[in-house]
Amino acid sequence: MISALCINLGKGKTELHEPERSSKIDDFVQNVASEYKPDIVFSQDAYATKHLEKITTNLSNNIEGSRFVLKKNVINENTKDHVGIFLNEKIYLIIDIENECRKVLENKRVDNADFFNEDKRAVLVLAKTIIGGQKFLLSSFHAKKNKINDPQREKHIIEFFSYLEGVAERVKPDHILVGSDTNHRMKLFERRTKTKIFCVKVLLYDYPENCERKITERNVYDFFMISPGLIPTSADPAVFNVDTAILDHHPLFMSFEYPVSNTTSNTTSNTTRNTSSNTSN
Repeated sequence: MISALCINLGKGKTELHEPERSSKIDDFVQNVASEYKPDIVFSQDAYATKHLEKITTNLSNNIEGSRFVLKKNVINENTKDHVGIFLNEKIYLIIDIENECRKVLENKRVDNADFFNEDKRAVLVLAKTIIGGQKFLLSSFHAKKNKINDPQREKHIIEFFSYLEGVAERVKPDHILVGSDTNHRMKLFERRTKTKIFCVKVLLYDYPENCERKITERNVYDFFMISPGLIPTSADPAVFNVDTAILDHHPLFMSFEYPVSNTTSNTTSNTTRNTSSNTSN
């Protein structure tokens, strides 16, 4: 089994300064780490480097026998907008795939020079379980929000899927797991792209009734995405109703089972038609 937390660290329109937010985010991470014990944490949005380092420490200190490290891309040096993956090194060996990622982008850009031109918006990591040797291609993805319209963002997301699949074809993972802030209404995306086949499925869901973003009628933008071999242990992710003055988006947690006998062909040859586990509007 593999478990993951997805947390957008953006501040939204809050009047709280980051040191105050950071203290409250630290409390949240400590509590989730102690109770849920995620193996992987996906993060996105603007957050100071020194505060990201505290998340690494809080995870390691509150999950017994763990040692977390952070792999990230910085999207904007001024705002510290980033995408990150926190991994437990006591469970996973991290395999360098930087060259494979670069080659996929170079090949895609031969025919399309602007292909996924904001590639820092996705960080990709290949992690191999120390016990069992299962390989996971992990990605944290933060789709562009500003100065872009819906059709352009849809193209941006499709190019991310193409990039992800290209890397998967090179590194041959057993499974793919993505934590994302898509900044996009993905139920509409699913309907518009229902004839397309992608290497991952977006796990759609609705906010629970008591969630602040549900009450204020805000869109769901944060999603897990999985390749066919991963099986969610619940119909929907756990959604944490954190005050939006602290975290603009509600964090998610989910666990996934996978067959030990699974082979690499599951992610590269058995792609998934664009359907979801939740078809409600």
